[in-house]
Amino acid sequence: MQPQTYLKLAVNTAVFVVGFIGNLLTIIVICRKGQNKSTYQMLVLNLAISDFLFIISILPLSTYEMFGVIEKSGFYCRVIWPWFTIPYLLSIFSITSMALQRCRSIVMPYRPKLSKQKTSAWIAAIWLVSFVIVLPLVIVTRWAYPNQCVENWPSYSHRKAYTLALFLLQYLIPLFIITIVYAKIIRYLLSNSGVTRSGSFSTEEQRAAEARRLKRRNQAIRTLAAVVILFAVCLFPGQVAWLLMDFGSGGSSQEKAIDILFKVSDFLDNFHACINPVIYCMLNARYRAEYYRCLVYVFRVNHEN
Repeated sequence: MQPQTYLKLAVNTAVFVVGFIGNLLTIIVICRKGQNKSTYQMLVLNLAISDFLFIISILPLSTYEMFGVIEKSGFYCRVIWPWFTIPYLLSIFSITSMALQRCRSIVMPYRPKLSKQKTSAWIAAIWLVSFVIVLPLVIVTRWAYPNQCVENWPSYSHRKAYTLALFLLQYLIPLFIITIVYAKIIRYLLSNSGVTRSGSFSTEEQRAAEARRLKRRNQAIRTLAAVVILFAVCLFPGQVAWLLMDFGSGGSSQEKAIDILFKVSDFLDNFHACINPVIYCMLNARYRAEYYRCLVYVFRVNHEN
């Protein structure tokens, strides 16, 4: 094997360990809240689940293909192959929903909170829409000799239309929505920065409580901003590569560029699946404390056994 194969194996192993532990901790921490989970926390849970599914399904398959050949079949091409797209859709729809919910809680703080039923329906809609978007791939993908999955579109125009639709639905439109939402949050915070001052609270306890509330809100905004930026950066090379493949003019230089973009995209896709829990730990004190408490409990139980 070439040295770059060993390097990729080491990176994939590190991503698997960090992503598996980090996303699993996030799932455990939020599930332990029981019925007290907020809408935002349920969306974070959905994002962690989508990343965890990527870690335990797609990453092992792509790592295995570094050393051997997966025997593909009609089932693999119709089910497993299209599945590779679903975690990306789940991630960006969850992140977009998190931004919308954060905007709702900041800009319209006195509106009633979403009920658990409405939040569950929102998350169910995220999964349903993700599967519907991938449905065309399920229909057109076929097994082909000697051992590959091919997309058998009625025409090349149909393939280009689907590639463009994916780019819009799983990248450009969500990021446009998030940008508008953040602009709305920033404008609201700037216009109301002088409304609530420490002097408007009658007691020291009230001023301290307001300071804690503002600190938690700012932590949540910074955390979500980091999640969004990393998503945009990590998925950008892959999006460009697919657009070049289907809309480019061709040529050897373009083929080299596409090959490089896909290699970079493979690394960034894997990296993205493990980085969100690291962001929560670094930028959010409450998640950091919950992670630590959970790890201490696990080590204590193992030590006692």
